[in-house]
Parts: sequence; structure tokens; C-alpha cells
Amino acid sequence: MKDRNYVNDAMDLKKYMICLMGKISLILGAVIGCALLGALVYAGVRTVPESEREYQAFAKVYLDFAADETGEVYQAYNGYTWNDLMAADPIMELTLQNLPADYTREEAEAAIKAEILSDIRLLTITVTTNRAERTDAILSAAVQALETYGGQAKEFLEIHAIRETEAGLVVADSRMAQAVFVGAFLGLFISLLGFSLYYVMDDRVFVAGDVQKVTDVSFVGYVSEAETLEQDYEKNLAYLREKLGDIRICELDKDKSFSGEELRDMRGAGGVVLSLPFGAVHGSFMAYVIGQLKVQDCALCGVAIRDCDTRFLRRYYGSAFFTRREIAEK
Repeated sequence: MKDRNYVNDAMDLKKYMICLMGKISLILGAVIGCALLGALVYAGVRTVPESEREYQAFAKVYLDFAADETGEVYQAYNGYTWNDLMAADPIMELTLQNLPADYTREEAEAAIKAEILSDIRLLTITVTTNRAERTDAILSAAVQALETYGGQAKEFLEIHAIRETEAGLVVADSRMAQAVFVGAFLGLFISLLGFSLYYVMDDRVFVAGDVQKVTDVSFVGYVSEAETLEQDYEKNLAYLREKLGDIRICELDKDKSFSGEELRDMRGAGGVVLSLPFGAVHGSFMAYVIGQLKVQDCALCGVAIRDCDTRFLRRYYGSAFFTRREIAEK
């Protein structure tokens, strides 16, 4: 019997892929479930409470500059200048005069943003608050204040609004597709990782290679519905009987312990073939049983696997293997 560490044995990739294909429906379920979970989590995070929602409106204001003492048009106004002007008197005082008494200076200053995007004659006023009606009121008051200021300041001939919008809910860019993709990827990764860890730790005996990881005793064959495999088993068993005489077939089941009478019968036989149920006995338990047979001086001459899943074996060995053997036998 080999002294093997099953965890450090090389992985049988073909068997791994066949087992993985058998779990494909569970993996797809995990992928779909995690994708839906990702969408739900994103929707929950992205949903903003009513009290925290923001409403925004803007106005385009045309600035008709006057000429200075040299005859040149005033050009000292830029985006930074207008932000300061909107928050300072006299424009802020004019803005507050156009608002009801429950509007504070701090609220108006925080809500108003002024910027020159390209042409210095076009000023963009943006107002953002948590309520649509207050956004509209502050924008309207700010535009009226600018129009009044345009008639008072020497730097301007006139200021007037050329476009003014109503408040609309500020909607963040949707990342739903990314959330679904991330959820699906995590579902695939976690399910594959979980399956791989389970596969590495699962030392159940399915094929001849699993037997060879535990013992150097010959693999007699598969007891299967597939005629070709059954014939191989029968021929190998017949050869062992011809060579050793009486061969005792010892059917091992999960967690089975042999009786004293069974052990005496096996000791008296010319050889013992240990028959394992397909995928139902762990290699570690098989090693334990082989050790017990050795202590009892039972001459173990081979191992077979019974009740095989023919579909699994066809995938593992290839359907061409079965076809060639069937033709050869005929």
C-alpha cells in the first residue's frame, strides 16, 4: 500500500471537469442569484430618501457689457468673480428681497452657483436644493436680482435671462449593468472556488486513477452495464483465478467492518479482490481497510469498482474507447 498524502496528489483535471459539468446548473443558479442580488443591493444603495434628494434648475443669462472710460468693454468678470458677486451684496440682498421671509441668506448662498462656461457674455446660474419649489423660487429670485443689478451697475447696459428651466430631480448615473456584472462574476468565482475546494478535499473513488493513489495493487476493472468494461473485468478475474486459484470477492460498502468469519474466509483464499461501490467510498477509508486486510494476512490481489455510472465513464475515457472495444470483441 502506498503512503500517500491525498491533498498533495496531482489533480485529475479531466475528472474535475466532468464533475464540474455535473454541477453546471448549480453554478449557473449561483451566478444568476448573485447577479440579481447585485442589482437589488445597487438599487437599495442608489435609492435616496426623500429628505436627501436634490432638485436642480438653471438659467442662461446674457450680460450686455458697457464700455469703460477708455471705450473698451469691461472684461474683468469671470466665473470666480460671479460666484463671489452672487453671494455678496448688492446681488444677494436683491435676491433675498425677491424671496419669502422663510428663506435665509445661508440657504440662498449655498444653493446658487454661477459660472462662465465659454462666452463671457453668457452666465450660467445653477440652483440646487432638497425641494423643487425652493429651487424654482431661489432661481427666479436670483435672475430678477441680476436683471435689477444690470440696470444699476455701470459695467452693464443690461442683464436679462434668455433661458430658465424648472427644477428637476438630480439622478445619478446608472451603474446597474456594472452591478449585475460584478454580482455575476462574484457568483461564478465563489461557486467555482467552493466546488474546487470540495473537489480537492473529496477523495471518493470513481476511476482507476483514484485507486492507484491509495495502493499499488492491480486494478481489476469496472463492474458496469457497459459490455466492454464488464468483459475486461471478467477476463482479468479469470486470469487471477487461473494464477492464484480461489479468488474471494470482498464487497466493501461505506463504513463496513468485516466479521471474523469473513476474514477467515479471505485468509484461506488464494487471493482477495476488493470491490468498491462507484463514488461511495473514500480513499482514506479504502486505505484503512487495506491496512486491516494486511494485518489479517489476507492476500489482496486486486481492486474493482462496481455499480459504475456508465455515462461518467464514457465521458472520462471517451465514447470512441467503448466503440473500438465493442468492434474488437465482435
